[in-house]
Amino acid sequence: MGAERLGRYARALVAERPVGPYRALDDDQEDLAILSLVRVDRPHATIEDLHQMPPLALSGYHQMIHDLAREGLGPVPAGR
Repeated sequence: MGAERLGRYARALVAERPVGPYRALDDDQEDLAILSLVRVDRPHATIEDLHQMPPLALSGYHQMIHDLAREGLGPVPAGR
């Protein structure tokens, strides 16, 4: 993955879910963070679209969230 594309994912995630010290997310919060990343590739995606995507199609987005967690970072839940 090129640096430019990775930068677009990072900007999308930070725009909708600021990144800070890692906190465990519940399933709904993780879905919203992943939706932010999916929208880089599919700008009009909805949460319903996300739930209909095959797991393999979502694996790269899940991996980005888990890579952040390994570094001690993660999306900050809304309202925090």
